[in-house]
Amino acid sequence: MKRIGLTLFILLLCVVSCGAYPLNTDDPGIQASVDYIRGCQKSDGGFGEIGRESSPGTTSWVIMAAVAAGEDPRNWANGGNSTLDYLRSMNDEILAKGGTVDIARTILTLVAIGEDPRAFCGTDHVTELKSRVKPDGQAGDHVYTTIWTIIALASVGEDTDSSAEWLIARQNTDGGFPWTPGAESDPDDTGAALEALAAAGVSSDATVVQNALAYLKGMQQEDGGFHYGGTSATNAASDAWVIQGIVAAGENPAEWVVGERGVVEHLLGLQNPDGSFRYTAYVTDSPCRMTASAMPALLGMPYPITSAQVQRPQSSTPEPRATTVPLTSTPTVTTAPVVTDNSQRSVTVTDDFGEIITIRGTPQRIVSLAPSNTEILYALDLDDRVVGVTDYCNYPPEAADKPRVGGYSTVNIEKVIAAEPDLVLAALGNTEDVVNRLRSLGLTVVSLNPLTVEDVLHDIELLGVVTGQEEEASTLVGELRARVEAVTGKTETLEEKPSVTHVVWYDPIWVSGRDTFQDEVIRMAGGVNVFDQVDGWGIVSLEEFIVMDPDYILVSSGDGMSERGRDIVYDYFMNEPRMQELTAVRNGRVYVIDADAASRGGPRIVDALEEAAAILHPDLFEAGSPKETTAARSPGFTVITLACALLVLLLIHERGRK
Repeated sequence: MKRIGLTLFILLLCVVSCGAYPLNTDDPGIQASVDYIRGCQKSDGGFGEIGRESSPGTTSWVIMAAVAAGEDPRNWANGGNSTLDYLRSMNDEILAKGGTVDIARTILTLVAIGEDPRAFCGTDHVTELKSRVKPDGQAGDHVYTTIWTIIALASVGEDTDSSAEWLIARQNTDGGFPWTPGAESDPDDTGAALEALAAAGVSSDATVVQNALAYLKGMQQEDGGFHYGGTSATNAASDAWVIQGIVAAGENPAEWVVGERGVVEHLLGLQNPDGSFRYTAYVTDSPCRMTASAMPALLGMPYPITSAQVQRPQSSTPEPRATTVPLTSTPTVTTAPVVTDNSQRSVTVTDDFGEIITIRGTPQRIVSLAPSNTEILYALDLDDRVVGVTDYCNYPPEAADKPRVGGYSTVNIEKVIAAEPDLVLAALGNTEDVVNRLRSLGLTVVSLNPLTVEDVLHDIELLGVVTGQEEEASTLVGELRARVEAVTGKTETLEEKPSVTHVVWYDPIWVSGRDTFQDEVIRMAGGVNVFDQVDGWGIVSLEEFIVMDPDYILVSSGDGMSERGRDIVYDYFMNEPRMQELTAVRNGRVYVIDADAASRGGPRIVDALEEAAAILHPDLFEAGSPKETTAARSPGFTVITLACALLVLLLIHERGRK
């Protein structure tokens, strides 16, 4: 358990002998990436995406990538503030608001730059993380939280035997690892699990490792890359996790080839001329984070990363590397003739992003790139015209039978084209890159981005015009508006309104602040959002939450992001000892609300409003009932994947107002 450095050194020797992989630190592409991530430093010394503030997460990944590239990022500075200055300034906030993975990542960051995580700014992060390890070895409540706890604790020489045993027992029958017990396997968590097993000293010959490698082999796509699951596009993040897992397991990822393309080649093909990495072949999303992920993978360095493991140049003159180009090619297409009900029909509309689109004829083959769009289409009785939906389009249940065209932020453009649509309905989360690419291929794209309940009603009418279902749309909007007014007509005049919060996740605690659907639902239902000072969805500390002590706590169903599996967030509030004195918990006012209905800009947002109103004011509306609970339960099963994170936790599921 204590010989991590030696183990990783041996693994690196194994892959070095196999050819060009791993890259050296003086590789021109690596140096360009170093320059790019260095340009992401903000005036407070931290790192963040262009146009955004610095964040502890992005800062940690950048620091570890820089160390992997042979740099010393401790003294990188901007505006008079160094990287270390930022870490010191954020230390208390990370401790107060950080979840299990945040604490683990902080330990790995400090280890990478040679700081003591047991005594950084007077904080013992190691003891804090160990306090989150349960007697059976599980850390936090999930597989991914345990994975990162193992890697972090192993990096400081702590015993991780019990946690490794717990992790091994969570391996699925297909050989892969899920993000939480009972979920489907995915390449990202499987790659990270291999890193954790290596860090814990598990032999690369172990059955658990070999089965995980076999699973990954089966998940490699035709272009050589990997994706998170479903029908989503291959991407840089998945490539990086898998490559690092392969290296940790003692294999050479350069030899993982499908046809003529390998995973290393695929990842290199996602690099831009400025050194940054695209998320997918056509999407640039969080390039600073993507670049920080790709660098250690290409340098052959799984986590934990230390300067002692850096692969130094073998010669003073680096061998030039050919300029990389995207590996995915999309066939050129032209807009197919529209089969129309009325060949003379022509309408011009303006979508939610100000694009003016002319629709000629009546669209007969529609691809929906967002769950909310799909729900509107079905509500307008257009299910027979839908020829493609995303992996996340799960309502109504019949939508599951439609062909899949990728994820929400990982649209598979080739599958969209194969569906031969005459209309594509997009959304903000699909990214501007994807929408522009589809339009450049001659496809008709209408993009929706409702921010309020009124916007939802507008978009229903807009789709009615686009699809020739004006009468159906008008009828539906009239019904929905009447239901909304039936609620607000009673709640607007209330003199006393209860304090409410909506909780999306708990490790760390994420709440719905202002300018979210949930905030509007709370207000329209006759409540006051106690966290309306939070912009969008944000993290609050346990202490902040206890001090606010809302009268009602509304929690998302399932895993917090969908209506699937057991109600994880609800279980947390009912079983967490520190929450038992909250007013809502003591009075039985913790309620589960449908996660999808409350977060999607579709017709069911009105269902969420009525549900919330009945909960907050049972004397005015049909009473809701708090979910019953029994004695504290051990973490159970759920079946939806995190895209990511809270990475992701909130990044993929129709919350695209970043």
